[in-house]
Amino acid sequence: MTSVTPGPASGAPLGVTPSRRGWRVMTYVVALLVLLAVLGWVSTHPKALATTNTTVRAETPVAQPVYVGVFGTPPDFDRTLHVSGVRVFATSNADVTIVPHVCHGGSVHVTVTPQSFCHELGPTEGATLRSGDEIVLEVVGDVPAVVTIDRVRIAYREGLQWATQDAGARSQVSILAR
Repeated sequence: MTSVTPGPASGAPLGVTPSRRGWRVMTYVVALLVLLAVLGWVSTHPKALATTNTTVRAETPVAQPVYVGVFGTPPDFDRTLHVSGVRVFATSNADVTIVPHVCHGGSVHVTVTPQSFCHELGPTEGATLRSGDEIVLEVVGDVPAVVTIDRVRIAYREGLQWATQDAGARSQVSILAR
């Protein structure tokens, strides 16, 4: 409701002033919008995942898959990441196949037998990363090639927060002729 203040007797226009209720409602609306903005920002900005500037290098013969560990969680990793997907960006001079996996309870640097180093090797989509788990890339090609792989991008949820972030190390795989 607004109140009308009469103008001077000279016939000047009437002034309108907002009521106290209008100011209160506006204050609540602004406070709610600020709260929603803060909650939105906090929920989409969890602590960054670890990255490194080192490059993991591997060699493998044609048609022999090689497994390259690119992002590992240290033993003191106190986070639980619910992974919705892992994106891999790579360049190569020939067609290659790159498949991300999660190595649960183990650590892989470079190997052709990941089962020797992982308690369980599974898909990344829908996986949970905890202390001692690792993202491993399976790389295979049918012709000789050199594959340069950027850091993986992990889409995940951690509690009420979610994000898609770069993680781990870059890698380079040389696929050699037999």
